[in-house]
Amino acid sequence: MSSVTTIPEIQTITLGRDKTNTVVLDYPKISRSHARLLVCSPTSFILEDNGSKHGTFFADTETSKVQIARKLVDLEDEIWLAEYQFKLKELLPDAGNSPAEKILPKKDPLDFTEEFALLQKVYDEYPLLRKNCRNREKMIRLWSVVGGSVIGITTVATAGTFGFLAMLSSAGMSILIPTLSSHLLSTDEKLELLEKEYRQRYRCPNPVCREPFGNREYEMLERQKKCQRCQAVWVE
Repeated sequence: MSSVTTIPEIQTITLGRDKTNTVVLDYPKISRSHARLLVCSPTSFILEDNGSKHGTFFADTETSKVQIARKLVDLEDEIWLAEYQFKLKELLPDAGNSPAEKILPKKDPLDFTEEFALLQKVYDEYPLLRKNCRNREKMIRLWSVVGGSVIGITTVATAGTFGFLAMLSSAGMSILIPTLSSHLLSTDEKLELLEKEYRQRYRCPNPVCREPFGNREYEMLERQKKCQRCQAVWVE
């Protein structure tokens, strides 16, 4: 009897004045059930207004904001619920953290060979996921290979939403498969998410540099061996 592959459901965080919300915001003009966040990755979310009385807004530029019904947002983005301004990461203190990972001091501060090697998964998987994200059956088959080797069935329940995502951090772009398989996102939103995550990840791994690699082939960067901008070592 063949086993059935189960993809974890996309997690939801509710925002509002009511005490039953995931994040309780006790402000007069915030509705009882004001908005919700669909967790797409450790740093990417779909922010959706729940028909609130005073609206949900996004910082379109440094000087203006626009009212939104639904939008892909990042932890660093500024949002407004009614007239109250928040940076998204202030509402979600656990997001973006990987408590299971300990950053050890490097013998050579410019040695990023391990981090660079992980980027091959990002480069290889991006076009594959972009091609197949419209086909749930193909996503399920990909997850049967990737997901089962990384996590157990009970991981979401035992590790929590962000703990679960942290466990997938070494899985390249495959961390997005549960989101790309979800009916809660449109195809356009899935493609926008893929592009955003790829651009954020496919960069020089030195945190003080982070030069975007753009469309440069991984093999070409591998032959280059080091970053011309910061001199970080990618390949010994």
